[in-house]
Amino acid sequence: MNRSPFRAPSGPGLPALLAAAVLALHGTASALPMGHYESWMLMLDSTPSTRSLGVNYAVAQTWAPGAVLRRWEEPAAHGTSLVRESAGLSLTHRLHRWNLPHAQANLWLLGDAGQLRLAGGHGRPAGQGGYGAAAFMADYETTRLYLGGSVKLLRGEDSLRHDVARVRTGFSFWEADYEGIQPWLLIEAERTRYSAGSLQEGTLLTPMLRFIHRRWFVELGVNRDGGMLNLMFNH
Repeated sequence: MNRSPFRAPSGPGLPALLAAAVLALHGTASALPMGHYESWMLMLDSTPSTRSLGVNYAVAQTWAPGAVLRRWEEPAAHGTSLVRESAGLSLTHRLHRWNLPHAQANLWLLGDAGQLRLAGGHGRPAGQGGYGAAAFMADYETTRLYLGGSVKLLRGEDSLRHDVARVRTGFSFWEADYEGIQPWLLIEAERTRYSAGSLQEGTLLTPMLRFIHRRWFVELGVNRDGGMLNLMFNH
């Protein structure tokens, strides 16, 4: 993933500078929503109630158009759920990056829009229509600590609403190493709000393990609803 180098201590030799550059480019903690210039990013997210598959291509250092498929179950009365599926085009933009002496921080803006389908059932007819979504993300990281958060708002026809807010924090077990697997321990707090008339979930806590190795990024976690998997590949 594309990273600007962290500031090195005064007086390093060439090997130290090269090592710092490699770690800055590849040995980072966060799951960035886009890769470096002229690279592809593949993203897969899976939980008991949500599935999504996305891909984008970085046409510039700060812009990446792409596409996304999404499927989620919206809780309804009496333990039932409504299935929604969407397909749309996406756009990712890095608003700003701070390269600090021993850390890095980013602000991101993401959006997607397209068609959405509602499976019928539980007294509601099947239907389809358009939708639009926007998300704001922020992250701060060192080679040992990570803090990030996001807010995503999705709106569609027939008063469709699907909002998700997340906060994450965690630490790595040892310093980043490009040639080896970099493990992290994180905990995420998530709150979801659905359309009017649907049930509203409380805060969901998910402890997870994160593994980074070169172009691969994998997260495995478990919570009261079941297991989760996040996968990213940058090429």
